Amino acid sequence: MIHDAIALLASQINQYLNQKDGSPLGAADVVVMGNIGQLDVPEIAAELDNHIVVSLVNLEEEATLKNGRTSSLQASGSVGYFNPPLHINLCVLWTANYRNYGTALKRLGQIMTFFQGKNKFTPSNSPGAGLTELLDFSLTMELLSLSLEEVNHLWGVLGGKQLPFAAYRGRLITLEDQRLLDGGGLIREIDVMERDITS
Repeated sequence: MIHDAIALLASQINQYLNQKDGSPLGAADVVVMGNIGQLDVPEIAAELDNHIVVSLVNLEEEATLKNGRTSSLQASGSVGYFNPPLHINLCVLWTANYRNYGTALKRLGQIMTFFQGKNKFTPSNSPGAGLTELLDFSLTMELLSLSLEEVNHLWGVLGGKQLPFAAYRGRLITLEDQRLLDGGGLIREIDVMERDITS
């Protein structure tokens, strides 16, 4: 699901940028998925050169949804027990990795303009994204405003070479494996014994 979400964003932005540039259908991708921290590896750097690079830099559990349902009624009439779904937020970095600084700033502005115009992604508003089987998929993107100290830490971890970038939080991806942990019958009746407490 994490890969699907980031691939969807990259695909949607590629369509948007190709339309803005007047590029023909099927033109080369402007946005590529990759680890921006590996720019010092020559083979990877060549693939990421002159592109917008989208990288996952952090995952956060959505604590407010942690205590979800852990049982459900099965078709057989019994109760099935399973672990609650994991709800996570994605911290996604959009880095303009261009040799020309002006081009990098232009592309970064286009990314931010795209998310200003469309910040929610669902199967109904993202046709052709292969989300039809994910009926409950919904991803909302919001800009993260990092302090200078946080920017310093981020790029220190990624290798120290800061490039024009924007960080966005993607809410909310749900990971769920419907693996049955245990099962049992339904409680249909509770017998309460009466006691005489006066004796």
